[in-house]
Amino acid sequence: MYEVRVDVEKNRIYVVLGEINTGDGEKMIQLVKDGVAKLRSPFTCVSDISDFSLLDPGEGKWADTGLKILARAGMARAVRVTRHKVKYSEKKEKYGYIVSPAPTVDAADDILDAYEADQNLS
Repeated sequence: MYEVRVDVEKNRIYVVLGEINTGDGEKMIQLVKDGVAKLRSPFTCVSDISDFSLLDPGEGKWADTGLKILARAGMARAVRVTRHKVKYSEKKEKYGYIVSPAPTVDAADDILDAYEADQNLS
């Protein structure tokens, strides 16, 4: 199970990863490509990985491809939803964007809304 949706008004892409079956990775990557085509750079991303699991370990290869697509399309900031209470922290990922954790999608939206207001992106 996976879902990719775009909020054009917020200029944000949402990627929800659940149980990934064989062949799902490539389908999801296409949805990410289609989604970022609707956004303007720089945009933000919420990735909900709280229920993420791979049934086929070979499916994991698409994850790095997805991150490259998002970064190259202009993703400036991302928040990963883990459903766990986490100490807020930020780190720069290998493709240049900043990522931080959040326990819920609402908390992730709050973090990104504050970032966009601070950067005058909205």
